[in-house]
Amino acid sequence: MSLDQIKIPDNVVNVEGSRNRHKIFVATLSTCMWCKKGKEWLKENGYAYSYLDVDKIPLEEKNRLKAELHATFGVRPRFPFIVVDKLAVDSGYNPDIWEDMLK
Repeated sequence: MSLDQIKIPDNVVNVEGSRNRHKIFVATLSTCMWCKKGKEWLKENGYAYSYLDVDKIPLEEKNRLKAELHATFGVRPRFPFIVVDKLAVDSGYNPDIWEDMLK
């Protein structure tokens, strides 16, 4: 299963970066300290990525997205929830794991 099977809302933000070999999507919360650290880590390391602040979409859409992420990847979403190349995932801010995923 992959991210392609999930309907992602239209208000995704794209961040430019020189390291664009991987397609990176991060589901975040706008008020989450760890989500901010994750986005900062990606930007500081030059990665191009897209993100969605899940707390800024309607409740029904947020619940559907979280359920689909769980069903698709078998991991209960904690934020930040990163998907690399539509397949590899990690739930939570783990820069060591993220670095391994992005090699």
